[in-house]
Amino acid sequence: MYTKTRLISKKNQVHRVIEDGKSYIEKVFCEPKNMEIEIEILELLNKKGCNVPKIIKAYKNTLILEDLGDVTLLDWYEKAEREDSKTYEAMLKKLSQWMKAFYFVTKNYYKNDIMLGDVNFRNFIIKENEVFGIDFEEVNQGNVETDIGNLLAFARTYYPESKWKIDFSDKLMQILLTDLKLSEEVVIRERENALIRIKSRRSV
Repeated sequence: MYTKTRLISKKNQVHRVIEDGKSYIEKVFCEPKNMEIEIEILELLNKKGCNVPKIIKAYKNTLILEDLGDVTLLDWYEKAEREDSKTYEAMLKKLSQWMKAFYFVTKNYYKNDIMLGDVNFRNFIIKENEVFGIDFEEVNQGNVETDIGNLLAFARTYYPESKWKIDFSDKLMQILLTDLKLSEEVVIRERENALIRIKSRRSV
């Protein structure tokens, strides 16, 4: 039996393929250089034991990746809000520890501060109650605070906006500030800049 299901992706063609009872993710890149970045980061993070998908095969402009399932951090977050959950701190700590490991590993390797670039909640998968990162083609040199500010802005503004989302974002900020030892002033400034960009895009 063979099935191929299109997954959400604005930048590439991504499918979940089920073949002979096994599933994998097929990612076809529009830009070859982005595939090179993704392979380099995935290989580095896998080598260091970070939670990311394993590369099964790479050819032409296509990556075949381990299938981690279809529960994104956004799915988990939306479910938590629907249930008006107040017990999400453990998962936020796991997200924070994943990010801490990413920044530590990449800084040691590249000898510069490295940022994820694309930190929206769809780029994290929850598998067996653990956080996995996916989608690394926008990784580049830059400030960690910019990443964190963007992440916190997304947490506040997924539609519809609500007090629950603001409380969630504030809790996530406190955990990240503690784990990553960042300046609260700088992170808040980056968050506010990101909020302005988000509102500007949505008003167009």
